[in-house]
Amino acid sequence: MGKIMTLEEYLAANEFLRETAEFHFRLEKNFAELSPLEMPPREKVLNLIRATKIPMLQHDAFRVMVLDSTEELLRTMPRELQEDLLRQKNSSVHKLCEDLELNETLARTIFWATIDKLIPAELKHWEREDWHENFCPICGRRPVMAWLKRFNEGRARYLLCGGCGTQWHWQRVGCPYCGNMNLEKIYILEVDDKQKIRLDVCKECNQYIKTYGEDGEEDIYLRDWTTLHLDLLAEERGLHKCGAVELE
Repeated sequence: MGKIMTLEEYLAANEFLRETAEFHFRLEKNFAELSPLEMPPREKVLNLIRATKIPMLQHDAFRVMVLDSTEELLRTMPRELQEDLLRQKNSSVHKLCEDLELNETLARTIFWATIDKLIPAELKHWEREDWHENFCPICGRRPVMAWLKRFNEGRARYLLCGGCGTQWHWQRVGCPYCGNMNLEKIYILEVDDKQKIRLDVCKECNQYIKTYGEDGEEDIYLRDWTTLHLDLLAEERGLHKCGAVELE
């Protein structure tokens, strides 16, 4: 494995990302002192989600708890819009942002960055026996990236939520969006050895997922925005991206 760059080295080598990085860093700084919500014990939450197969934030009690907090923190954003964002009612979100003359991309980004901070870290890491669905167990979003984590003598695939930051184990083979298991319809479009990222493409649904396949500075490589050039490459090939907060 080659040397994995630090974040500053990475940005120095990819100056086109500097403006995007500064926006995300400012956002993180604004939320730096925001404390996670107090949730019930981890095992109680996990048992509920496993039993119902309904993501935590789609249960009424948890949804209300979180929205009460986001409403207090994001006072310029109407509660109705926040609820539609959390429920992922995209057509309603589009209309509300138009009617209110709000920048939809900015509203989405700020809302989900807030959600990310409110969810306790202990609920964001799900292992092999915890969850087997292709959507996030915490908020219900589809994954935006994948990570092939070292496991025994090989690697296990984890999916990453671009909204609340949750990671969960998923099967190594197959499209995480449409469920296609035919390997003849799944291929790797691009392998970026320098950035340790590849694009796994499904011919069945014409969608792709960015996959990180190393161990090192995950803080860099598991951030969707650091590989925008791969999204542009995929877009040129007519492929569709899923799970990104900004693109729904």
